Amino acid sequence: MPTTPANPPIIRGWILWFIATAFVIYQLALQTSYAALDDKIIETVGMSTAASGLLAASFLFTYALIQLPAGLILDRGKVQWILFLAALLCAAATLCFSFSTNYWELLASRAFMGATAGFAFPGAGLIARRWIRPSQFAIAMGLIDMLFSGGAVLGNAGLAQLVDIMSWQGIVQWMAAAGGVIALLIVLFIRSAPHENVEPSMIGKISLKKSFLDLIGTRQVWLGMIFYAGICANVFGFYGFWDVPLQQAFGFTKNDSLMLNSWLFIGMGLGAVISGFIADWWGRRKPLLVLGSIGGTIAVAFVLFTPATTYFAAMTQLFINGLLLGVSVLVFPAVCESLPRGYSGAAIGIVNAAGIMSGAIFQFVPGLFISEDHTATLESYQKTLVIFLLVMFLATLAALKMHETRPGWDNAVTPDNENLDPEPQD
Repeated sequence: MPTTPANPPIIRGWILWFIATAFVIYQLALQTSYAALDDKIIETVGMSTAASGLLAASFLFTYALIQLPAGLILDRGKVQWILFLAALLCAAATLCFSFSTNYWELLASRAFMGATAGFAFPGAGLIARRWIRPSQFAIAMGLIDMLFSGGAVLGNAGLAQLVDIMSWQGIVQWMAAAGGVIALLIVLFIRSAPHENVEPSMIGKISLKKSFLDLIGTRQVWLGMIFYAGICANVFGFYGFWDVPLQQAFGFTKNDSLMLNSWLFIGMGLGAVISGFIADWWGRRKPLLVLGSIGGTIAVAFVLFTPATTYFAAMTQLFINGLLLGVSVLVFPAVCESLPRGYSGAAIGIVNAAGIMSGAIFQFVPGLFISEDHTATLESYQKTLVIFLLVMFLATLAALKMHETRPGWDNAVTPDNENLDPEPQD
């Protein structure tokens, strides 16, 4: 059976990569939009802080649960039709959310949005792995993360400008229409792999059960999951939800807090691209992962306990933190390059699942310890949100324990593999 070419067509590959990545941008815009719309939604249905946190996190819970199944399905199926159906159903769920009139309808539709959007990131990563040259895989993932961060900016600062002139229902309906356009682009242009060949080791040869067992039996996968869980707890839990009320407790307005929060995601996008470029040029992943996690831990501590006195100072703090957290995208090459050919979608999915589930948990849990009336003191926020600093320590430890990898295919972790550290440290 023919295999995926070592050097697929460059221009076409990057075009298909961009279309697949548009679904990722859309996913994060939906995911982060709740922070800008929550006050209006609370006015419509009425809910407590904990209930609002659960509604926000419901997207992430279902998104995380679908990651591994989505990756396994994408590895085996026609990526074009799988992503088309997922994007179309996501747009339909978004439309249903806009017409919901009570809490349970909102919860169900937002949870279904997360489940269908869960195909976006592993799908885009798989397209990058199959259509982008191996020596450019890290930069492709970095660019996905940069555009991914663009979705967060749209969901925060972009909607903050619209929420005063449009109803939240109208905003969500326009977002549903955008999802329909993305689904159409996917079905018209995306193809599974160059010359319609999928990765040969996966078709009819490896069962779902064996694939799953191979993944969870790999040390690098577990370390990647722990690392990404710590990073995503901060990206989606802290900066995706709790940093906005924290900045308000520091004295900024709601709109200023949303705009400030967007600078974290801008920095994260740039950090992902820069680190991807350096990693591909250098041919190494681990040193940058360690540097980013240590620097990110220090930066989170500054945001929590050294409140900025001016808008510019706060913006700088968050931007630098984003640059450092953006290095986390290298965990995907580090894990994919440690596994045999044919596990790309599943590997990206399982690592992303750990991150997103962590983000969902840490988006919801702080609401259990913060006052119900949205008027918690700064001291209360700091004492509760220190948990985000602790999980950054765990991410740093995982980065220190990971193997080094090199760009390319078929770099499965074995003692005699020259693409890995010759003497990996346990």
